[in-house]
Amino acid sequence: MGTDYLQLLDRRTAEVILDATESDLAALVDLRSKTSESPVWKSYWDDKQGEFVDFNFATKAADRLRIILATRSSLKEVKEQLLDAFCIGESWLYLDYWGCWAEVFSGEVPAGAISWEDFTKPLFSNDTETKQVEGYPGCYLLAPQNVESIRSSLETHRGEWRIMNDSDLDHLRGWQSFCKDNAGYCVSYQIDS
Repeated sequence: MGTDYLQLLDRRTAEVILDATESDLAALVDLRSKTSESPVWKSYWDDKQGEFVDFNFATKAADRLRIILATRSSLKEVKEQLLDAFCIGESWLYLDYWGCWAEVFSGEVPAGAISWEDFTKPLFSNDTETKQVEGYPGCYLLAPQNVESIRSSLETHRGEWRIMNDSDLDHLRGWQSFCKDNAGYCVSYQIDS
């Protein structure tokens, strides 16, 4: 059995990605790519060679995207990759029992939270059935009051923690404050499955 965890999510950029056209995505990648780092799209599948082929470092994002879409990936898959690369924070905050979904929200979806599946519905607007983005079942984008409920429960049960410590609570407070000051961000909650 694992542990539920929180991550910071750049919701505004995620919404842009979900609604973006091919040219919008290439422009976003150009804007968000740092010259000192390797680009998001590093390689593509070459059927003739039967392997992934690395792009030349100088290849522009629009050209990379055109090749990727012409080989194996769909626009939906490209958007899923960009959500991971640009929007979901690399830092995870594992929750003690007193901050977990079952304890704080009695296992119910709290008011104001939105499921990852509902948030990513624009990816599936052309599909005949509703599907979920791979890798995120049981994920919710929390409203500020949801994060406050988690923090409050953790503070109330501070002496009973088994996995968290004071620096973890400070981390949560920092995310809470950051999201309050930056409305384009939110905290996401991943239920351990």
